[in-house]
Amino acid sequence: MRFVRSAIRRGKTRTVTNGNGKPLSQGDARLYVRFQVRYYGRLGVPVGIFAACHHLRRDGRLTPADDDLFTEVDDWFFARLPYPPFYADGNTIRAVPWFKPNATALIAALAPLEALLHRYDVPYDVVRSPDPGTIIYEDDFQIGVLPHIRKSAGIRHNSRVSARLVSEKENERVDYEPYG
Repeated sequence: MRFVRSAIRRGKTRTVTNGNGKPLSQGDARLYVRFQVRYYGRLGVPVGIFAACHHLRRDGRLTPADDDLFTEVDDWFFARLPYPPFYADGNTIRAVPWFKPNATALIAALAPLEALLHRYDVPYDVVRSPDPGTIIYEDDFQIGVLPHIRKSAGIRHNSRVSARLVSEKENERVDYEPYG
């Protein structure tokens, strides 16, 4: 994908770290990664980066060039990332995808979508967790989980996400890295 290759050459991607400054590929291999915005969707969790960009498109906010960029990135991922079976029926089980920490090339390839969120003033977080939920799907690059915590259906939330959230399961701490 020319946009990702160009961003990497110009140094416009950042290293995703596990909080101790080491790249995920060199740090704690147990931390799953999710890029999400600060409002909730129909799944009862913050909307992921792809859905957020689809929302910008649906709302007519993307310029034609940005729409083309999003299409190119989305197509690139579609060609490389396995399609979880829970999407076949519209995700009626309400699973949430997370990247595995070893998917560093795919995580870096999100840089153009991060740029879109910045350009359209959509704040987002890079979330890392050793246990984001009950794993119901797994491939080489991602997992699909049933999250431990959800908001009630239909609730939308636009306020800032706190720096740390405590899960109901074992008082686990989930780290948020805010952007935007």
